[in-house]
Amino acid sequence: MDIAASSSGGNLIMKLQNILILALILITLLLPGSCSHFRNAINTPMEQQSIAFNCIERGYAMPQEKFFNTGKLKINYLDTGSNSVEPLIMLHGGAWRWEEYLSLIPSLSQRWHVYAIDLRGNGKSDWVPEQYRLQDFTDDIVAFIKQLDAPAVLVGHSLGCVIALMAATRYPEKVKALILEDPVLTLENYKRVIESSRDMYGIWLNLKRSAKSEQELSLALADSFFKDYPGVTSSWMLFFAGCLWQLDPTYFNAMLYDFNSFIKGYDYKTILAQIKCPILFIRGDVKLGAVLSDDEISWLKQNCNNVQYAHIKGVGHLLHLEDQGQTPVLTEMVRFLERIPK
Repeated sequence: MDIAASSSGGNLIMKLQNILILALILITLLLPGSCSHFRNAINTPMEQQSIAFNCIERGYAMPQEKFFNTGKLKINYLDTGSNSVEPLIMLHGGAWRWEEYLSLIPSLSQRWHVYAIDLRGNGKSDWVPEQYRLQDFTDDIVAFIKQLDAPAVLVGHSLGCVIALMAATRYPEKVKALILEDPVLTLENYKRVIESSRDMYGIWLNLKRSAKSEQELSLALADSFFKDYPGVTSSWMLFFAGCLWQLDPTYFNAMLYDFNSFIKGYDYKTILAQIKCPILFIRGDVKLGAVLSDDEISWLKQNCNNVQYAHIKGVGHLLHLEDQGQTPVLTEMVRFLERIPK
């Protein structure tokens, strides 16, 4: 028998077991309402305690949702991974919540201490009516970064990318690298995306105002909105209904009605000129809804020597949230992160 191969195979099995354990903990402990069939499989205190000890023996902190007080509001976040490794902060897209990263967290937390954050007005974080400008979001994330003991990798999707870029400029010594999933860079492109989405946001908010429960909202979304999107799954509808139900109704106001105030402080050329750490940009297919334009990618390649670019075929703006995007996005992230010096 090849001892090296046997050892390598054993390490792979152990790694897969670790990922499975963390995934089960995330599902059973953090999403009990929507995943009762998983919860029922591990339904006794003894079984849950066994999983907890298994997790601790392997060097991981138990995944927990916690609150961080910025001094102005409380931000909800998931905390998972070993306390002895470096931090990785995940910033979700607009109108979503930290659970958009649920499929990626078990793998990433094998090497990094993951903090997946609910942005203000989203998920379980505090509502701050009419205070949803890019600077407001960035203030919260900078406050979170400041209290960490080591520089962090920032992972962003959509709106989360812009916040990550601004935070990296504000506090560069505490940002180790950036992973950005399909951001908008130019103000012209940002305006175009917002204008093309204006009616959609209006539909979402009207359905939210009319619904008396999260379940009623999910049914209304399925009947009035998602029926025109045949590729959308039931699990995605339920996830988005939960995000929308928890969303502050004033969340879109600055973006839709006071764009100059919303965008204040964001200039992608100035920001990218100041950022020296490695950056990975990930984009899907434009024909399927990706928003990072070819012109923006060309500008990045010509002007930024610290930038890498990955194209994920067959998916649009949602990237890792689509079934066929999850594995290739995770592969690109891990490949990039493996090259980041410890």
